[in-house]
Formats: sequence, structure tokens, C-alpha cells
Amino acid sequence: MQTEQARDHVPFLCPRGHDLVPGRVIVGWSPCVCPPCAERGKGLLGHRTYLCLTCKDEHMTTMCYLPYHVPSEADGYRWP
Repeated sequence: MQTEQARDHVPFLCPRGHDLVPGRVIVGWSPCVCPPCAERGKGLLGHRTYLCLTCKDEHMTTMCYLPYHVPSEADGYRWP
């Protein structure tokens, strides 16, 4: 059983307000070395991603990243 503390960081809504529930979200991983990922330590260099399938059905792409993606000033534009 998961503790309440472990579940606090999981997004329950996409940026457009849709519920991220089983069957309506794809959970994935995106490697990244941005500052929030680098602070997590070796082996965790990336973001857990949440792709909203309701938005995808509406021909929109909304994705949540945990930890949040923060590009460094030296980086150009990069899709995480």
C-alpha cells in the first residue's frame, strides 16, 4: 500500500483540467539533465511524464513532467 506522502507528487489533473485516471493517461520517462533532475542524484536523471489521452483525443498535446523541467540558461530550446 502506498503512503499518502508518496502519492502527493502525482498529478491528478492535466493542465487543461482533465482527470489523469487509469486508462486516460500514459505514464512514461524522459531522460534529462536539467537542474531539478541533477539534484535528484545518480540514476534518476530524467522526468516522469504524464500524457493526457483526453487531450490527445481532442488533438491537443498536454504533458506533465515531474520534477518540473527547468532548462539551464546555457541550453537552447529542448523538448524534454
